[in-house]
Amino acid sequence: MELELNANITKKTIGLIVCGFFLLTFVPEKVLAASSMSNAANDDFLNQAMKIAEARNRRVLVAADQVRLAEIRVIRAGRSFFPQVLLQQRTSKGKTKMGQNMPSLADAEYNSEEYGVRAIQTIYEGYRTKGTYRYEVMMVDAARFNYTKTREELFASIKLAYYEYLTLKQEYKALSKAFDIVDQLMTKVRKEFKARAISDLDMTEAENFKDKVEDMLSASRINLDFSTKRLIETIGVNTLDDINAVVSDELTDDTPEITFTIQDLLSFILTNNLDVQTAKIQALMADMRIRINRAKVIPKFYVEGFYGRSGEAFTTEPLNLTAAWSVVGRMSWSLWGNSLEVAYDNERTDPSTIVDASKRIETTTWDVRLSLLDDITYFVDAKEGSVGLNQANADFVDTLKTRRLEVERAHNDYLNSLNSSRTYRKEIQLRERKLALMRKRNDLYEVPTVSLMEESWKYAEAISAYSRVTFQNHAAVTEMERLTLMPLR
Repeated sequence: MELELNANITKKTIGLIVCGFFLLTFVPEKVLAASSMSNAANDDFLNQAMKIAEARNRRVLVAADQVRLAEIRVIRAGRSFFPQVLLQQRTSKGKTKMGQNMPSLADAEYNSEEYGVRAIQTIYEGYRTKGTYRYEVMMVDAARFNYTKTREELFASIKLAYYEYLTLKQEYKALSKAFDIVDQLMTKVRKEFKARAISDLDMTEAENFKDKVEDMLSASRINLDFSTKRLIETIGVNTLDDINAVVSDELTDDTPEITFTIQDLLSFILTNNLDVQTAKIQALMADMRIRINRAKVIPKFYVEGFYGRSGEAFTTEPLNLTAAWSVVGRMSWSLWGNSLEVAYDNERTDPSTIVDASKRIETTTWDVRLSLLDDITYFVDAKEGSVGLNQANADFVDTLKTRRLEVERAHNDYLNSLNSSRTYRKEIQLRERKLALMRKRNDLYEVPTVSLMEESWKYAEAISAYSRVTFQNHAAVTEMERLTLMPLR
């Protein structure tokens, strides 16, 4: 069955996204250099962080308890297939008044005892027992889907927080170096202004460029501090040092493409998306409730039997127990709002000395009862089942449409951010070359220092823009992986 196969999909993250993007540091003298990041270190950090979060997150732990509870409910439902066995013992003691014929025993005491085994077994009841069992099995599938969804959402949150942290960490590092260069140029501008080599307007413009870069550095520092806190809170640790893994200071120098087309991703939604699978199982459960309710109109047959020993005697006589047994066959039938119950009872007790002379040693009894309009709940359940099935089918269709739109939107964000990241990366290379040339010309007094500061500010802006679109790219891929449960790159 498709749902059963999907429920058994390994619930751990199928793959970790390889974090890939490059942030330039401001070193005008050097050409663009490749990164030396160790991907294994990044994977190890993410693995450690996810393991810690999975073990500590309360929502994940509750979801795991819900799975175990659903499995116990399956055991309870499976118990209905087996007979109910009771060990019983009953004793009594009292007085009897025998009447005028036996005045010596008018107020005689007596005692009685009975013990044995009683068993009740359902013979046939249509689809009710089997349907209830299968319904509980579906509840286990739904609980497992919910557990996987809860865990995958936690993992996605950790990935997003981690990539944001790496992005801002590299951005802050690059902007710090950029600000150091701008600050050095500002010192040179002040000397030029003091020597009256530049005008007051040039001085004001240089200060403006320095303030812009400084504001960018300050914003990056604030964002980095917050992203660090968010990553710590998402994982559930006190500090990042609690994770026994290395957080890389470097990032890859390119943003790799995903390995699937949009058509592939849309097909994965139908088979892998947890919300869609949950909606599908809910529709099947609604249909099962209808079948269980319809089974009420099928007669239910079950048998009840007892075998043991029984007896009673006056206290002046020894109590001798004799074999006793009984067999009861019952039928109950819900007749569309009415209920019919028929019982056949056959009891047998071996003859023995008894107190009550009228006591029967063998009895056969027929009992037929028809209750009128005592099961109006049947019509209510039937209507609720029909409405619930229609609602579940509508939810399934809506969920499928929504998740497909979400994965398509994430794919569009991925494409846009991928193109933008490559454009900004080329711009960073271009501005680095331009800055290196302008610095040489500035040393020869061919380019004003203020123009070099302006170009430095534009370079810093390119760094910030590149970090934003690269994070958007990884956020989009993370979202697509969460929706499809597939490793995309």
